[in-house]
Amino acid sequence: MLGREHAIGHPALTDRSTGLANLLHFEVVYSYLFAAADRGVPLTLMLVSTPGPETGSLRALGERIQDMTRASDLVAYLGNGRFAVLLLGTNLSGGRLAADRVDTALADVTHGPVCIGLASYQPEMAESSDLLEAADRALRTAEAAGGGLEMAG
Repeated sequence: MLGREHAIGHPALTDRSTGLANLLHFEVVYSYLFAAADRGVPLTLMLVSTPGPETGSLRALGERIQDMTRASDLVAYLGNGRFAVLLLGTNLSGGRLAADRVDTALADVTHGPVCIGLASYQPEMAESSDLLEAADRALRTAEAAGGGLEMAG
């Protein structure tokens, strides 16, 4: 059976600068997981950014985030210094624990504050874009505050 390393290692699904899942890979997996969440499987989305990461440090940041997640989670590089973590089977409280681990792990490899936006699937989210927008709003709030963790309400 082919595992996570094989799927992420495929050139069409991998971001060259980080070695993580790329935007295409994220979008495909996200659409399936959002549908699963609509059927009752908990799903939380974490977005992570740091101000002005250097190209060389993107790989180190990605590796640290990957090290803090479970094999069932998908870590992807979305571009523009932003990472996404799909936390399958995780509610907002569990997402907060994961975010705290990521924040601590990135503290010594960043040159500025870590910003994290967190949102969990809610039954009123009719479109997959609703969860993405909630996490993005939380991330933008964290960025405007100069760092930290913000959770969508």
